[in-house]
Amino acid sequence: MEPNFLFIGPDKSGSTWLYNVLSQHPDCYVPAIKDIYYFDQQYKRGMDWYRSFFSAVSPQYDAVGEFSHDYLFSEVAARRIARDLPSVKLMTCLRNPVERSFSQYLFFIRSGLTRQPFEKAIKKFPQLIDNSLYFKHLSVYFRHFRRSQLGIFLFDDLKADPQGFACKVFKFLELPFSAAVDYGKKVLPASRPRNYLLAGLAKEGANLARALGLLELVGMVKTSRLVQLLYKPYDQNDRPTLHPETKHFLRELFAPDIQSLEYLLETDLSHWLSQETRTVY
Repeated sequence: MEPNFLFIGPDKSGSTWLYNVLSQHPDCYVPAIKDIYYFDQQYKRGMDWYRSFFSAVSPQYDAVGEFSHDYLFSEVAARRIARDLPSVKLMTCLRNPVERSFSQYLFFIRSGLTRQPFEKAIKKFPQLIDNSLYFKHLSVYFRHFRRSQLGIFLFDDLKADPQGFACKVFKFLELPFSAAVDYGKKVLPASRPRNYLLAGLAKEGANLARALGLLELVGMVKTSRLVQLLYKPYDQNDRPTLHPETKHFLRELFAPDIQSLEYLLETDLSHWLSQETRTVY
């Protein structure tokens, strides 16, 4: 069995919430492990290895898919998906790029990857910015797939109306509405490591397990109570925030990509841009 839909990214844009929703839908199947990364990182393992994640699929499931949020950033992955799954549906959820970049930065802190201020971290980790250049990456997929195969959703809609957002996804996947799904379930809030060394070691261990193909182990460890004890949610007063000048810098930086994305999607994204950075096409 092969999937008929993929969530391709980006990260920090509601993928965990959506994964939880679809895993509860009685007509949808997603593997117990999120982020298989087959088409970018694990492709050498072959399609039989990939199909093994869907071996439990029965005829009752109309939608079968997986979530790997780095596919969006890989043109190699796009070509492989187009070749191996030419009819697959692809989903993405786009978040205000300033918010997404900062959320990923907080995740890097949580993982013990950095303790630097955001302004220094973006120089060390260019993906903090690059992963928010949606036009740059989506345009690759537009070249390889029909527009009808691409389900492009907005994180703003998820925040405003989770159930309504889920219904849009269901429609794209040709799934009926399900009252059995908990649409109000919250994803864990941003947190920081209780010990940076232990958090870094946990991240390195997860990366090693992925490299060895031990994805079930990664999934079990990620959801274990022991690992959750490594992290502490931010208090309301100690959560890091972006300096206003940094926000302005980021809006100007992202403006050309956002405006190109508006043209590509024929969608108004003016709420992502401050008035002074918006220009005429």
